[in-house]
This record gives sequence, structure tokens and C-alpha cells, in this order.
Amino acid sequence: MTRVLIVDDERNIHKAYCADIQAAADRYELVDTIVSAADAIMVCTAKHIDLVLMDINTAKNENGIEATKRIKKSCPKIKIIVTTSYTDPQALKDAKAAGADSFWFKDFSPIELLEVMDRTIDGRCYWPEEAPDVELGDTTISALTETEKEVLHNLVECISLKKTAEKMFVEESTVKTHLKSIYQKVGCANKTELLVLAMQAKLVLPKKQEN
Repeated sequence: MTRVLIVDDERNIHKAYCADIQAAADRYELVDTIVSAADAIMVCTAKHIDLVLMDINTAKNENGIEATKRIKKSCPKIKIIVTTSYTDPQALKDAKAAGADSFWFKDFSPIELLEVMDRTIDGRCYWPEEAPDVELGDTTISALTETEKEVLHNLVECISLKKTAEKMFVEESTVKTHLKSIYQKVGCANKTELLVLAMQAKLVLPKKQEN
């Protein structure tokens, strides 16, 4: 029997995960559900846990990827599936670097969570080849060039054009040129409209506290 810990601060997600585990009661047992990744390492060391369903953004401003690193360091045999409702491709890279066993985009995965769980426990880890192609105004994220995607990602994080340019080590005029192209593809008039669309599409993970 595989003993499962859920780490997620969304009540509806708790219910959905619990229903999945109950539907597979012949092979999975729910040990605990917690809302903050900060408490995950304590639960994993205090209780017998085989599998963790770890959200990236949790309560108390805690980062699930950082918690994954700590768990893997202290309890390397525990399997961890990192989950998120965001479509940020950087999340895939960060989760893999942290030692996660599998990754599941909650709202966009082509396979169900139970299948990801089964594959992970069997040692057939699941990793999407790329982040989902989501709608962005009049187009989709895949219609942007790689540089335009980078500009958009950094703009959401930095907000200001000056800071975006500094982070990318380019001139501010270069950022403006790329933004003009993005505006035309997306169908928006300015930076504010673009940022609203990007945030609505959950394209970039919000920054979380790292411990």
C-alpha cells in the first residue's frame, strides 16, 4: 500500500485528490493533507510517507520546489510529484533540478493524476515534454518567438521596462521593440493590458520565499 501526503492550499484540489486516492483504495492510502510546504518535511519525517503530491505555490508563502529539495535530501526514497496550475516552463526545469520524480500540470495534462501516480511509484516517472500552449489574447503563447517569451516572462516578474532590460542585459529600446511585436500578435494596446492577460493565463509563477 502506497501512503500519500497531499501538500496544497486549495480546498477543491484537496477534494479532487482525495477522491482519486479513494477510487484507488486498493493501492493508495491518504496519510495527511496539509496546506503549507513548510510543514511537509516534518510530516515526512514523523510519518511513513511513500508519495507526496506537492503543489508549487502553497500557504504561508512557501515554495513547494524548495520543500522538494529538503525532502529529497532527508528522505530520498520518498517519491514526489510536483503539481501546479501555472504554465510557466521554468517550473519544469526547477522541479527536475530539485529532484522531483514527476510533474503534473493540473489544468492541462493529457493524462490523469492517478496514472501519473502509478507511473511514478512504478519508477516510470512522468515529465511533460513542454509547458502547455495556452491562449494569450488573440493568439497562443506558441505564436511568440523564444525571445518574445523571455521578454514577457521577465516583464511579468519585473513589471518595469527598465528592470526587464537590465535582467536580460539588453537596451530598454530592445525590450520595447519586442513588446511592440507582442502587442500586435496578442491584440493589446499597452504593457498593462499585456500583463493582465499574462497573469490571467497564469503564464509565470509568482515569486515565493525560499528557505
